Amino acid sequence: MLRRTTLALAFCAVSCAEVEGPPEQSPPPAAALGETQQAVDSLETPGEANSIRFLEQSSFGPRLGRNVSPAPVGTVEHVMAVGIPQSLTEQFSLQPAAPFNGDVAAADLGSQFFLRAVSGEDQLRLRVAFALSQIFVVSQLDIPESPRTAYSDPKTALAAHLNLLSTHAFGNFRTLLEAVTKSSAMGRYLDMVNNRAFNGAGDRIDPNENYAREMLQLFTLGIPKLNMDGTVQIDPLTGKPRTAYTEEQVQAFASALSGWTWKAAACPAKGGAINVPDYTQPMMPCNANHDERSQQLLRGVSTTAGGTAAVHLQQALDNVFNDPNVPPFISKQLIQHLVTSNPTPAYVNRVALVFKSDANGDRGNLMSVVRAILEDAEARGAQPPLALRPGFGHLRSPALFVTNVVRWLDPTLDLTKDPGLRLSNWSRSMGQWVPRSPSVFSYYPPNAPAPDTDGLLGPEFAILDTATITARANFVHELLYTNPAAITVDYNLLPSDNAALVAWLGRYWLHGTMAPALEQRLLTALADPDAGVVLRKKKLALYLTSLSPSFQVQR
Repeated sequence: MLRRTTLALAFCAVSCAEVEGPPEQSPPPAAALGETQQAVDSLETPGEANSIRFLEQSSFGPRLGRNVSPAPVGTVEHVMAVGIPQSLTEQFSLQPAAPFNGDVAAADLGSQFFLRAVSGEDQLRLRVAFALSQIFVVSQLDIPESPRTAYSDPKTALAAHLNLLSTHAFGNFRTLLEAVTKSSAMGRYLDMVNNRAFNGAGDRIDPNENYAREMLQLFTLGIPKLNMDGTVQIDPLTGKPRTAYTEEQVQAFASALSGWTWKAAACPAKGGAINVPDYTQPMMPCNANHDERSQQLLRGVSTTAGGTAAVHLQQALDNVFNDPNVPPFISKQLIQHLVTSNPTPAYVNRVALVFKSDANGDRGNLMSVVRAILEDAEARGAQPPLALRPGFGHLRSPALFVTNVVRWLDPTLDLTKDPGLRLSNWSRSMGQWVPRSPSVFSYYPPNAPAPDTDGLLGPEFAILDTATITARANFVHELLYTNPAAITVDYNLLPSDNAALVAWLGRYWLHGTMAPALEQRLLTALADPDAGVVLRKKKLALYLTSLSPSFQVQR
């Protein structure tokens, strides 16, 4: 096993040096074809490669229709037949699948997530919800069990959180922000639940600032002031970035958002006993523990003196939602999760303008924002625009690496053997244990740099090291060679001829971008006498292609 893994990693390292070189130095033959196809492609009549790229960005991995007529929704052939705008409309119209189940007897939430990601129809909704879960972070690891409840607190809390994000994935960002703010799971995770402005003696105290700070820093604004294109505003006097908010404003928001607690028949008295945790319902306001005083928020706006907890929450969230930092801050992060870690300022600007005001004049319409992201010229075409290719795309996170490989193979899943848990454990071994983020910054810092680059971002690289690289190889090897009973692959669907097999992988898995160097290495490996019989050759080709940088990086 160690020898196979070492060979695979060596294969990746060598191919990376050639595949990832500047396009002008070693353009693959498919690149010229891609440029031609990109010129004639349209959103309404996308070519095959463009359709595959669209599904990589809008789902948990492309699938082929395999000559079924009409092609099933969500397959490459269906996107080619109906076009990208219609494909998006179809996905937007799908209601959430069966909700995540927090019951003790239900499967692990990670198992539920991966099963839905691999086989569910509502691919785009779950993909956007997954992106939102890495912005509005709540971790199952940090919700404690309570002896006062009759259920599993962390499982119930995270099921509710994932359902909330799934429900609001295509709704309005302001509505989503309020739902998250009132969420019992978020309330416990970031200390907003039972966040009081008075102690047991009735004396005023400073409320906990945890939720207010993260709401501003991670959920809505970020730390520096941004231009609409996502670039940082620089103070001409100091030469330093302008800040989006002050420490005093964090304190003001903490006071404005004080006084919320678990849903119950009645509120606790001022500084009194805490209600029993309830993760099945949103928190409720308790004015006795709320700071009713006026607070100065952003842009000179103040809350109403003497206002209730509910009134002040509305005023605080309205104030944040209408801040000019929100459109570029959220738009850029969604682009990074769906399309590329390094969108151009122009791309961010185009999407942020839609967030600011869509075709109907609505602010924060996430459905319009997602459409703008996926229909943008930088996302579409057989390949990324030529000038952007060296820094375009993003390393597939462990979850997306697992689901893309599995969905391409289109296996039969034995639901009696919990295949979702196996998928979840593979992702966990690579550093992404859904839904158990290690910190409020999610599975990896959103601004982590890509290694050995001049200023490029590569968030997913923050959890890529020798151990997780090996885990990636082990996942593919285990899937292909140990034949897990819960996941059965029909290898007869793959071509048997060496050249045809490599061409198939280049056409589909790499949507026409396989470099000559990678193609030659695959053919050489398959021609080796030790490659074995046809079935072993198919597995070898899949193994090596999946571990190549050309596949590991979604472009």
